[in-house]
Amino acid sequence: MIEETDNVPEIRNNPANAGDKYGSGKSPFSYEPPKEKEPLLARIISIILHPFFMGVYSVSLLFLYTDFRLIFAGQFMRFITPVFFLTCVIPASSIYFLRKAGLIKDYDLKNRNDRFIPFVAAFCSYGLLIYYFVSAGLYAWFIGILVAPPVLIVIAAVTTRYWKISAHMMGIGALIGCTLSVCYYVKGLNPFILFIILFILAGCLGVSRLTLQRHTPGQVYTGFLVGLIVSYLCVLVGAYWGVIMFIKNL
Repeated sequence: MIEETDNVPEIRNNPANAGDKYGSGKSPFSYEPPKEKEPLLARIISIILHPFFMGVYSVSLLFLYTDFRLIFAGQFMRFITPVFFLTCVIPASSIYFLRKAGLIKDYDLKNRNDRFIPFVAAFCSYGLLIYYFVSAGLYAWFIGILVAPPVLIVIAAVTTRYWKISAHMMGIGALIGCTLSVCYYVKGLNPFILFIILFILAGCLGVSRLTLQRHTPGQVYTGFLVGLIVSYLCVLVGAYWGVIMFIKNL
């Protein structure tokens, strides 16, 4: 007890040496605030509505609300398997290996400078997917759905050099834009309940990204609008291109 009391003046005179004295590596007089845990619900929503899954959701919705389920009856797995592998597995694997190699700082790509290589991997994966379905002779408007993500990836890659636009909101915006364009310009449908659900999900995702402090409101709104407009136009152009090619072949 006397020994510990005798050491107190030394610690007070030189607090920086306290950590070395007791082998803790830190001074007992230093204070580090505890790290705040991220809201679990916001985290879950961000994972479920991750951009990697938007291709899978887009194709799944085609089989849900259009006549795809009749035209390609029993072929759902032939569509969803390459989409899942090339738009989810490969991009996610690239991020995993880049993190293990120390080339990026975290899996969430919080640092905008870490996004370039994953963007390139995702762009190449979508290129292979487009080639696969073009070779299979799929509709031009369907190819338009697949063209939208690479276009958005290029926009995001260029924008990210100057401003951290929300890739999550671009993804959900693209899903809604493709759905709207397919319904109005290709199939002549109006599944308003589906639209309501999708817009509610987009709102939840936007709130989640703000709650997690990943983006500013401007980055969230801009990402959503860019994704929606670009995807809407890609499907629209694909639909008109299909009509033009059909007329030329008559």
